[in-house]
Amino acid sequence: MTFTNEEEAYQAYNAYAFSKGFGIRKGKKFYNRKNELRGCTFLCCCEGYSEFAPSDDRKTERSLKRCGCMARIRFHIEGGVWEVVEFNDFHNHPFVEDNQKHLIRSCRKITETKGGILNTMVESGIKATEAYSYLTNEAGGAQNVGFTLQDCRNFLQSKRMNLISAGDCQSLLKHLQSLQASGSNLFYSFQVDDQNRMTNFFWCDGASRIDYDYFGDVVVFDTTYRTNKYNMVCAPFVGVNNHWKNVLFGCAFMLDETITSFIWVFETFMEAMGGKAPKTIFTDQDSAMANAIGKVFPNSVHRLCVWHISKNATQHISHLLSDSRFKAKLNKIMYEVEMENEMEQLWRDLCEEWNVGENKWLCNLYSLRHKWCPAFNRASFSAGIRSTQRSESMNNVFKHLSCKTMTLTEFVNHYEKQAEKMRDNQVADDFECTRGVPRVGVDCGILRQAAQVYTLKIFKKFQAEYFQGLSWHVTSSKHEGGVCTYTLMKELGHAEHSVSFDSNNVIISCTCRLFDLLGWLCCHALTVMNNHLNMTTIPMQYILKRWTKSARREFHHDDGGSCSFDLTMSKTYHLKELMRQSFNVMSLSVNDIETVKIAKNKLHELDVEIRNYASSVSKSENPAMRNKDNDVPQHASTKILDPLRRKSKGMTNTRLKSAIEKRKKGNSSKGKKRLPPFHGMTPIEQTPMLNTDFHMNPSHQTMGLSSNMMSIQHAHAQPFSYTSLLTQGYQGVPSVPQIMFPSDCPP
Repeated sequence: MTFTNEEEAYQAYNAYAFSKGFGIRKGKKFYNRKNELRGCTFLCCCEGYSEFAPSDDRKTERSLKRCGCMARIRFHIEGGVWEVVEFNDFHNHPFVEDNQKHLIRSCRKITETKGGILNTMVESGIKATEAYSYLTNEAGGAQNVGFTLQDCRNFLQSKRMNLISAGDCQSLLKHLQSLQASGSNLFYSFQVDDQNRMTNFFWCDGASRIDYDYFGDVVVFDTTYRTNKYNMVCAPFVGVNNHWKNVLFGCAFMLDETITSFIWVFETFMEAMGGKAPKTIFTDQDSAMANAIGKVFPNSVHRLCVWHISKNATQHISHLLSDSRFKAKLNKIMYEVEMENEMEQLWRDLCEEWNVGENKWLCNLYSLRHKWCPAFNRASFSAGIRSTQRSESMNNVFKHLSCKTMTLTEFVNHYEKQAEKMRDNQVADDFECTRGVPRVGVDCGILRQAAQVYTLKIFKKFQAEYFQGLSWHVTSSKHEGGVCTYTLMKELGHAEHSVSFDSNNVIISCTCRLFDLLGWLCCHALTVMNNHLNMTTIPMQYILKRWTKSARREFHHDDGGSCSFDLTMSKTYHLKELMRQSFNVMSLSVNDIETVKIAKNKLHELDVEIRNYASSVSKSENPAMRNKDNDVPQHASTKILDPLRRKSKGMTNTRLKSAIEKRKKGNSSKGKKRLPPFHGMTPIEQTPMLNTDFHMNPSHQTMGLSSNMMSIQHAHAQPFSYTSLLTQGYQGVPSVPQIMFPSDCPP
């Protein structure tokens, strides 16, 4: 009996062993003086004896499986032909039962196709256990999937280790360099300490920079989440697109929350966005962050997160919040009041009625009223954002993907995929808007025009504002020159607003300043326009382009961009095409037993033909089929070390908790055994001050020194759209012919 190569011989003996119920492993190989392979032996997995090792030396004590079995097969190799010269089929141990054969080690293998599916599912946020369950269900049971759950975990762990084989930060830089080499308009920058360990890191892709050009007037910056094994702060920059949905502008990782770190992040963000500062930026109540914003964004309006203020209130004035009347009045001041004098009066009433004029926390809150009270910020555009909850919703997106052991490289990969999903949703929303117009509640010219120009979500909000005008009536009006002033009052209540209209310049304004705040006309102005000015259209200067369907019409795909290389040369492209066609064949053949037989025969013939062709060509890679996505430019640069893994006392890898939340958690754990306190060094003790700044840019390859920073490279590349490969190349499962080894073969 002969075979043409080692793989064929091994698969044949392995198939025979599986049918009998035992496993195999490779034995010794024999070479001649010319170092040519002349002999090879495959053994039963129970051959020999296990070495004795004290149980204390092993974390998990394994059972002894080897028992000196002499079953084997030996081959003589001459001229590339493997000939059986010895076959021993005597075993000194029982065979494996039929329902356990799929657990034999030599018969378990994760093929490249199944490995690609596992990688894709895990990268999409599916846990390894759930991914294995999916493959098990698709294969018709654990006995058919070809590997165990532990094999699945080991495979994914080895992939993770290979991903960061050069070090987490070094692998991350290599990945980003590959994106730049492919033409992506990527920007990234990082800082290191005097030990060359990464401390701060920021990156954004070309699509995010384009989105910032259109929707970067309002930015939410949140630092309340820690999401990787280095316990670094995850700080995403988030905005709102024309469909009232989140859009990513970039993300930063920060080792600490000092003024120096915030200044570096904000300056780097400004540099990435071409020096364009946002009109309004929402953050948490952090003094270091506020100081950095004042230096880097001096002309931007700094707003505080009202949601976090409410959370802090439960810590400092919980005894007052227990009074429902106090809580209702405070909520009205924080969320509902529209006029400054109204806010001042409500605050005075609050302090007098509950005698809290000397409360330090409330006094400090009052001193910052211009940053959180809606009455003082109606002149600045906010896109309807009141808190950093939009950014926290982004953290929730990454939360189920991340854990305390996640590396920076893995997180960036997850970030790219989530950003891609959000952009797919943007395309779907654009498609829905271009297909038609929404139904209008009332057939009038203003609503018909709004339905034509605004996106679906914004039109619903505009229409709701229009209907609110039905409860407002003009009580008086006066005309001075070309300006008409109308006074409106609400049917129920004492609210009053004034609307002014300049007929010469077609300028309309209201004391509520809703247009300045949100970007569409208020119900008061719409009431005057509809009932007194007989206007049937909205003046174009009051249609904010960022809310319209054409907000991104100037976008060119080449800038964002489309693929710059031929897709037909991509390995992934061929994989998708073959899988699509093979799935169609399977769908057609699965309904009838005869078509199943035809499909199996043709697939077997196809498998043999492809393998024969592959063995006839050179083993070297075909240059025409090279995957360009894996060509990474080599940069001669200093190796960047990973941040120190640390976990300070009380720190968690979730959203940072308030004191009252920690107190509740402590109360719920009473009676449980507590771990001893952590006595390690603090982050400040472990890491020196930041002193090095790196930027990556293909156009700058020199090193220069500044007064206290070392700038190596700056980061801009030509626009390109990069899509990460989610699957690996397809390779069919080898079909092994059924070979019967004679039991009476002479030894």
